[in-house]
Amino acid sequence: MKITSLALLTALMCGSALAVQGPSQAELNNADMATDSWLMFNKGYMGQRYSPLNQINNSNVANLKRVCTFDTGDDGSFQATPQIYKGVAFIAQANRSFAIDASNCKLLWTNKYKPTGPEVLNTSRGFAIADGVLYRGTGDAHLLAIDAGTGKTLWDKQVADSASGFFTSSAPIAWNGMVFIGEAGADWGIKARMYAYDAKTGEKMWTFDMIPTGNQAGAETWEKADSTSTGGGSMWTSYTMDVDKGLLYISVGNPAPDFAYQYRPGANLFTDSVVVLDAKTGKLDHYYQQIANDSKDYDTAAAPVLYDINGTKHIAVANKAGYLFGYNEADKTQTFKQATIKVMNQEKNPTSEGLPICPNYSAGTQWNGPAFKPGANMIVLNTVDWCGTVKLGEVRLIKGQLFFGGAMALNPVSEAIGTTVAYDGSTGRELWRYALPGTRVVAGVTTTGGNLVFSGDAAGNMYALDSATGKELFKTNIDKAPIGGGVATYTVGGKQYVAVAAGNSSKGLNGAKNVTGRVAIFTLQ
Repeated sequence: MKITSLALLTALMCGSALAVQGPSQAELNNADMATDSWLMFNKGYMGQRYSPLNQINNSNVANLKRVCTFDTGDDGSFQATPQIYKGVAFIAQANRSFAIDASNCKLLWTNKYKPTGPEVLNTSRGFAIADGVLYRGTGDAHLLAIDAGTGKTLWDKQVADSASGFFTSSAPIAWNGMVFIGEAGADWGIKARMYAYDAKTGEKMWTFDMIPTGNQAGAETWEKADSTSTGGGSMWTSYTMDVDKGLLYISVGNPAPDFAYQYRPGANLFTDSVVVLDAKTGKLDHYYQQIANDSKDYDTAAAPVLYDINGTKHIAVANKAGYLFGYNEADKTQTFKQATIKVMNQEKNPTSEGLPICPNYSAGTQWNGPAFKPGANMIVLNTVDWCGTVKLGEVRLIKGQLFFGGAMALNPVSEAIGTTVAYDGSTGRELWRYALPGTRVVAGVTTTGGNLVFSGDAAGNMYALDSATGKELFKTNIDKAPIGGGVATYTVGGKQYVAVAAGNSSKGLNGAKNVTGRVAIFTLQ
């Protein structure tokens, strides 16, 4: 029997062990266009963060009112987007997972994870949800399966040894009985891999090395073979899929050591790239590298967005260097490369005296990537204009410590300009720009059928813009809690709601007040 929203809520509130069925694979396949759910970090497999909902629109969004707030009580980083299924919001933060009523914030269950190893970075960007189970990573590099109806941990698999700098911060995705997650920790000198696990048993199904060696494709791009042992290549946000072709799109971060380019000569594949794998086998299909031999920690961090132009699939991806890249998936060509902010001295290598650069490594586009608005063929992203100085230093690996090979000094955060920008999906031409001087804008972007763009800033302001012009239509402050998570919109009982994750949001969110994590839910009143 398929459980209704009311039955699910009743079971949860009564502490029943009644199993939650779903979302099914058919529901996951439709997640990009669903109106009653927000099933993945970026809503659906295509990563568009678009909802067709239009009850809340550009003519009435000014009437939004906060319905309720759920405070997690945790002052650690909060970079997830609330994920909604059958009227329940699932929330991931540090070592706890929560289920709350998505219309009134009532707590339904809490799952608490006790780390068994050192926590490198205890940020979680959320869950994969499939067949009544939630899957998430941990700060000590485990993968958990949690019963969505009760909050009980079903299985716990160690992905890697966190004592060596590994962690699993990505929001996994689930597909056809498989769960995909990659390792993070490049800044600690790890050598990252991508994995597929059996969703039922947690058994490993395949592995792909993001730092190739020996006869693996790309190994020749590490001209000093010994440097591959600490090559880096984090996957720390989430992933995108073409379900028609069974292709998995993976954004891969910087090489290590971060700044000491001379230690690792060559292009350093597959760092600073989008890697496309056959999801069933883990075999390499193709890739696009955004930066060869990155010397400034300019990760390709956020997942790419997949979209259609006249029957041809394209992807767009943004990076910390302050660029938006477009690629044609039919012929595997780059269609555009567009600077989203001021860029300076990126073609030069760091020196021991110091090289002024724009942006610094806490700017550009961070863990939340581009959104897309179908019909308008419009990409919308957040980016931060903020400069700094990078210096070369000693290259010395100490297990469990940062492996930078230098240092980066950031200009005062008062100089930062956080921006939401819209671009033409075919050409990369800028359409409009909404700028907020003196703060970073690193939150997720959400577009809607109501001609709205939702996002938020480091001062705790959630805002809604007109998607055609970028004009601000609504702004409200979420208790001065910096917004580094995302905005989800969905219906419960036919009524549209908007939920935003806010709180201390980033290790690099300089100047922001440390406020406990919270989810604020809004609707029209």
